[in-house]
Amino acid sequence: MMNLHMLKEMKKHLYGLSIILLLFAACKKDATRPVNEPVSFTEYYPNSGAQGTLVTVLGAGFGNKIDAVSATFSGKNAQVVSVTPEAIIVQAPIGGQSGDLTIQVNGETLAIGKYTYQELSVQKISPANGGEGMLIRISGAGFSSLSGPAKVFINNKEATVVSARDTLLVAEVPIGAGSGPVKVVVNGKESAGQTFKFQSITGIKPLTGGKGTRVQIMGSGFETLAAGNYVDFNGKAALVVQAADDHLVVIAPDGVTTGPVSVTVSKQKVVGPAFTVVPLPVILNVTPLSGPAGTSMTISGTTFSAIVEENNVSINGINVPILTATASKITLRIPGNTGSGKILLRVNEQLAQGPDFKDQGLGISRVSPESGLPGTRVTITGTGFSTSTGQNLVTFNGTTATIVSVTTTSLVVIVPEGFSSGPLKIVVNGFSALAPADFNRSGVSTIAGGVGNTDLNLIGYKTSSLVVDSKGNVFVLETEQHRIKKIAADGKVTLFAGSPSGARGDSDGQGTAAEFSFAYNPGMSIDDNDNLFVSDYKGVRKITPQGLVSTFATGLGTALKSAFDENGILYVQRGSFDGMWKIDKAGVKTSVPNRSSYAEEARPAFIGNTSYTSNYDQNYVVTYNYISGVSGFAGGSFSGITAVVSDGAGNLYVADKYNYSISKINILTKEVTTIATFTNGSNVDGPLTEAKFGLMGDMVIDKQGNLYVIDAGNNAVRKITLK
Repeated sequence: MMNLHMLKEMKKHLYGLSIILLLFAACKKDATRPVNEPVSFTEYYPNSGAQGTLVTVLGAGFGNKIDAVSATFSGKNAQVVSVTPEAIIVQAPIGGQSGDLTIQVNGETLAIGKYTYQELSVQKISPANGGEGMLIRISGAGFSSLSGPAKVFINNKEATVVSARDTLLVAEVPIGAGSGPVKVVVNGKESAGQTFKFQSITGIKPLTGGKGTRVQIMGSGFETLAAGNYVDFNGKAALVVQAADDHLVVIAPDGVTTGPVSVTVSKQKVVGPAFTVVPLPVILNVTPLSGPAGTSMTISGTTFSAIVEENNVSINGINVPILTATASKITLRIPGNTGSGKILLRVNEQLAQGPDFKDQGLGISRVSPESGLPGTRVTITGTGFSTSTGQNLVTFNGTTATIVSVTTTSLVVIVPEGFSSGPLKIVVNGFSALAPADFNRSGVSTIAGGVGNTDLNLIGYKTSSLVVDSKGNVFVLETEQHRIKKIAADGKVTLFAGSPSGARGDSDGQGTAAEFSFAYNPGMSIDDNDNLFVSDYKGVRKITPQGLVSTFATGLGTALKSAFDENGILYVQRGSFDGMWKIDKAGVKTSVPNRSSYAEEARPAFIGNTSYTSNYDQNYVVTYNYISGVSGFAGGSFSGITAVVSDGAGNLYVADKYNYSISKINILTKEVTTIATFTNGSNVDGPLTEAKFGLMGDMVIDKQGNLYVIDAGNNAVRKITLK
């Protein structure tokens, strides 16, 4: 049996436990008690009207108990119609007077503003938000007047009234109105209604990018909750990740296309600038690929942003501050402690991956020249070289070079025999470094002809033309002799078609039995089956790989330079202002216009439906789209374009006879890069920096990217090796 003492002790413990439970419950109850939001108001409308007019007060912290709210108009009690946490609606009392509107919420007094008893009243606007130029409906009373029309002001800026009745006005939102109350003035009296939220897009940043690009939209009248804003890029919905009244931050959606950015708030849409979709950035070259802290680095490529802040570079995951930026070049300084790792470039969230960078003392910043042939003297500039010649090892794609001289920052070497295009590498005391780009086996060689050589006769007042077939054979017109010579891959020159005596005519036949009659600027092109198509006074003549000549198309007038498009359709220039002939594979011709006047002696190139050729003055490369009929500009300036050829990878090569140069144009960016500038003179072969040219004529490109150029000044056909 439990004794009396034990019972007393148990009661004590139970009492203590009950106190603890009660305290815990009280704490829990207090922790979950809602915190009252402070009472405040933002606006009210209308500020005038007849007795019985409903007045809306907007704000916060009002609660939802109608018996906790009271209102007076100039001291006279008014009926409270409804209460929500954000809005109170009261009714102007019968027999009230103009004066102060006051509201009490849970004993707290709010001085709302003045209310005027009058017939004029602005009670509702619809819609309550939108952009300039849209029409809004203003409902109320007392808008009619015999002395003058009603005037409407939005944020104190006068709007054009397009329709008026006693209880309804329709007005056009003025340019740059801004957000503010809608006010109506009639007969010297005025009444203000609710605030019109003015929507606008003043700009977007960045203006270019692709899917995933983070875009800031600047303007006004946006919702502060992200979900209240609908943003689209040219009709495609985007994710809103940040919202404020004056800006939004959104993510460009998958499938984004070039077009305007629009924002819709409460069913009202405003349109902003166009967002232009650009290709992903491409890193073409990074120099150097290794080096210590403080090393200056240059990243070259395409589709960068000229705005520094829109580019981000990291090495091994560590951001590197950018010093300068253009559309094709970014410079920065290695901060040190990056470690070795991948170079990544983000342009408006679009990623380009570059090579690895080595955080070390040895590095190559520059190679001059950047390409050449065996025996070329090359200067390598960088850091960390050894002053002991034997401790430096230089290789050209694995073939060891001879070192001529050395300092800690410069090496002079001789390009070795038997090397092939590939990486230039230096090894010093166990450390290795790569040059910024592969050293290409490139230069100029004469494949046929030359000063004093009689194998070819390319000198004269008429221009010539040439092609190269799939086996490496080159065919060239001897225009003055009205015949075609073949230069085999081994350099042997033979007569391929046309009269051995140089007689002119229009006879078809086998090889030398055929006759041609070339105009001043005849053209020659080659199809995928190695058939030649030559233009002369008769029209276009077809020559099979076996030398059989036939007439392909006639009735062309003066047929000049020609080129095949990517679909195997032949285009032949008619004259600088007469457009071109389009000739299908069956020889059926169609006349097509060309709004861009072009040089008759310049070979054109085709990419898609667009032709690229020299303008009439031979100073610029111009474009013409044969589907849309749109002409344009591709690049310049030059001084005597004689040929434009496409490499099939989005680049054009341009022969410039008076600048003695070969240039490359990136079709996407229109960036012009000079590949080589030669010295004028007798045909000296060798590296691009040492070769000499006479007068450049027609040019073609083979599948390997080698260029073949007529050097009429030296009576030769020259080959320019670029890879």
